[in-house]
Amino acid sequence: MPGTMHGIQDTSNAAQQSKQLHRLEITGLYVTPPDSTHGHYLDFYRACGYNYLEFCELGWSIRPDQHFSYYADLASRIASAKKRGFAVWILLLAGMRQWKGPETKGDPGTFSALEKDALEERLSYIRRAVRSLPQADGFVFFAGDPGGDRQGRSTIRDCISFAQRVHEIVRQEAPHAGFAINLWAVAEWAGYPSAFSAEFWRKQPQLSRIVAEEPGLLGPGCGVSFSLDSYYRSLALTCFSDLRETPPLYPTASDLAHLRKRGVAPVLGWPYFLVDECDDGFVTPNNVATGGQSQSETRYIHDIIQRGRDLGLDGMVANAAYVEAEQLNIYAFAQMCHNPRLTPADVLDRYARFVATSSTRRALSRVLRFIENHSSWHNSLPPAYRLPDLDCGDLNSAEQALTLLDSVRPRPNAPDLLPEPPATYLQRLKRRLQAIAAGNVGGPNPHYVPQSRPAR
Repeated sequence: MPGTMHGIQDTSNAAQQSKQLHRLEITGLYVTPPDSTHGHYLDFYRACGYNYLEFCELGWSIRPDQHFSYYADLASRIASAKKRGFAVWILLLAGMRQWKGPETKGDPGTFSALEKDALEERLSYIRRAVRSLPQADGFVFFAGDPGGDRQGRSTIRDCISFAQRVHEIVRQEAPHAGFAINLWAVAEWAGYPSAFSAEFWRKQPQLSRIVAEEPGLLGPGCGVSFSLDSYYRSLALTCFSDLRETPPLYPTASDLAHLRKRGVAPVLGWPYFLVDECDDGFVTPNNVATGGQSQSETRYIHDIIQRGRDLGLDGMVANAAYVEAEQLNIYAFAQMCHNPRLTPADVLDRYARFVATSSTRRALSRVLRFIENHSSWHNSLPPAYRLPDLDCGDLNSAEQALTLLDSVRPRPNAPDLLPEPPATYLQRLKRRLQAIAAGNVGGPNPHYVPQSRPAR
């Protein structure tokens, strides 16, 4: 059950009180389907409190003569996850071309849905994918990144038409499966603006609203995922901050109430970058550049989940590409979805109990607070959007934190559901503190050019 991990029972007053409060029904994770050597990841996700997984369909990157074995393997991984109690949905990157070799795998790049022959070919491969994965509980049409037309000729009507055709394929090939539209980067469908411009982040809510209000699209049998960028994302907030503008917030609670009246389900939040990749196009250093660095964003995770709860979302979906590195954030996201009263400090104290011995877990909690106060995500936000630091006592430098971390002893009887042994995780924390000591605490990409400020 959420809050427990191999005999570690949370009996805090906050946990007991939370039972009386509303919980998000869907606690999800967009993640690579674990292979047989990483099956314990599924047990870890379940122990954290996740009940919903999204796997990305990658048949577009695999030569067609290898599709049978690819889909057989993916179906096996879906079955393994479902056996452990997860609902499993498949994300369809609709805007990708099909790789055809000569190598077995490759990156074919994107295509424009205005290319009719290319569109029909892509739809045929999507049909093959849906037909090959009958175990999936649902399929998700991914609107952007990739999406739209790089020459700026496409419109939101083209996106809607594409989504409708994919939905029809799902109805035909997997009539018992659900369907949803993920509005990530839907702004690419109107003029293809740069994501480093406020124009993109103005169009994102505008086009999302058009899709959401399209008659006959969202409703019974069709859900939606909102990216929630202007509620949390450092790049979006920076673009508006540069122009001294207030970001447009969409969806609002009234928007979601209207969708609910139309029978739209599920309605999810999809704050992709917060738990794991730290906005790799904007924040540096990030997990893509470093190959995975252990950080802590519990303050910001708490904030976005509370916003999702206030909006009335059915659930929230996190992203995790670097499971071992970001195990703390993965745990925090699920726990906070389940327990509205759980604080960032509560999560850090609890995870320290899983990793460190009873005599040293308080020291580890202080180290984790220090790392969070110096996270790449925190440092990338405009100052007006940064949350107050956590109290980490008298730790005033990374050198002090490193000395304190050296006193922490890994728990010998740690829960075996953890992604890796506690001693290995402590070494990750040490490397993160060394990066902080070297000044690599993250921030806007040095190649980012602030937008021109408006005339007074």
